[in-house]
Amino acid sequence: MTWLDILWREFAAVYPTILAIEAGRYLATAGLVSVVAWAFWQARFHARKLQPRTAAAADYRRELAASLRTALIFALAGFGMHLAAKAGWLTIHHGFAVRGPIYLALSLAAMVVAHDAYFYWTHRAMHHPRLFRAFHWTHHKSKTPTPWTAYAFDAPEAIVTVAFVPVWAAMVPMHEGALFAFVTWQIVRNVMGHAGVELSPVSGHPSRLFGWLNTTTHHDLHHQHGRSNYGLYFSWWDRVMGTEHPDYQARVAEVAARSRSAAKAAPAFARVLVLLILALAGAGATVAAAKAQTRADLSGRWATQGFGSVVEVRPCAGAPTTLCGRIVWLWEPRDAAGRPRTDARNPDAALQSRSLVGVEIVRGLRETGPGVWSDGALYNPDDGRTYTGTVRLRGGTLELRGCALKVVCQTQTWRRPDDVVAASRAG
Repeated sequence: MTWLDILWREFAAVYPTILAIEAGRYLATAGLVSVVAWAFWQARFHARKLQPRTAAAADYRRELAASLRTALIFALAGFGMHLAAKAGWLTIHHGFAVRGPIYLALSLAAMVVAHDAYFYWTHRAMHHPRLFRAFHWTHHKSKTPTPWTAYAFDAPEAIVTVAFVPVWAAMVPMHEGALFAFVTWQIVRNVMGHAGVELSPVSGHPSRLFGWLNTTTHHDLHHQHGRSNYGLYFSWWDRVMGTEHPDYQARVAEVAARSRSAAKAAPAFARVLVLLILALAGAGATVAAAKAQTRADLSGRWATQGFGSVVEVRPCAGAPTTLCGRIVWLWEPRDAAGRPRTDARNPDAALQSRSLVGVEIVRGLRETGPGVWSDGALYNPDDGRTYTGTVRLRGGTLELRGCALKVVCQTQTWRRPDDVVAASRAG
């Protein structure tokens, strides 16, 4: 099997999942904001509409098509990060054994601040006359933004936008949870900036506590005029560089005044919000249950190639999201001299006398795609080597591929013991 075959199989196993997450994150966030704005239009948002004009159906179609193309590009970057992490070029922590929760929080905060600076300067550069049409023209076709404008980029802009994440991860080791929180924060703030109605709790006076957070009005003015308000999350770069729209604070005050004059009691809003939260929680529980079910399909007993042993796979002790496997049965439990078989080829002399039954040969596998577990290790007692392991569930069989130093590789196929027995009887 060539390296291209291996790469293609990895791509086919992992890329669709990453694409589904990227496109799903965009569709869910833009869709939720659109539904909430529609459901509470009369009660709240009609007074917070930022432009007299309303986007046409053609605008929505263009934005959706461009955003889905962006999701394809973002998913390619995610697949590249997956390969880089497997090769050791990126450090992504999957637990707190090395870096704790405080590091997660600090690295996430630093990433958000750094991304805001990256966005401001690349965004401002893309407005240069020599770059605008190639990089940023499609996005600014939306003079009246909608939630669906969030990812409506030209392909070059999408590449520049997503490049920040792998570059940052290459420089700063990140927790998997921090990366997920960052991309979720990014799409939520992006959709809010393009909502077309003011979503921030504006009062008409600059808030001392949250005045540095950009409102929807901030980015909407950018789409209207194009020569100001380049920031994404925070207003400080625009203030320092003198690129904040001169009427920004007045527009925010105007929206706040309209909101107060049109305010209505909205107990229904609170009730529906609770229902939305419950629905989202239920959806999250469903996803978690589906993942747990997928993981359960791998758990249990497996006969190794040649039926030389049976390995029981179950969640690792102390790390329930990973899988480990121990030998629980041997076809030949004794050697030629009648002694119990031991882990004689283990490079650690102190372990060479231990019984093979009970030896952990699958360690720390983590589900990285549908039917794919990796980022763990496979120990082969026949040669005493530990391999970096990838396991794929294919129908009723397991395909295990382990590589030492990413050069010497072995592949085995395991089956359920009952299936092996049934096949032998049928034969």
